[in-house]
Amino acid sequence: MSQNAHAAVSVAHPSARPTPEVVAQLLDVVAAHNVDHALSGIEDAIARLRADAEEVAEARELIRNTPARVLREAMLLRAARIEAARLEATR
Repeated sequence: MSQNAHAAVSVAHPSARPTPEVVAQLLDVVAAHNVDHALSGIEDAIARLRADAEEVAEARELIRNTPARVLREAMLLRAARIEAARLEATR
């Protein structure tokens, strides 16, 4: 928070009538907080995406090293689960 904005927050009292300058400084404080909050949310989302990407990379590596017979069985099992869920959803 800038010194001016901090001073505006300190000076602004609920019973006082703030000047346009004080209100403008308070708006700066709110805008800066919103930007900081948004950036924090974006940073959290990026961290989650990176963690998900690492998990997917590990899964792909495991699948690459899985024997074809096991992959075929897994795909049939997955197809059966998807079909069962689709049928359940249409009821």
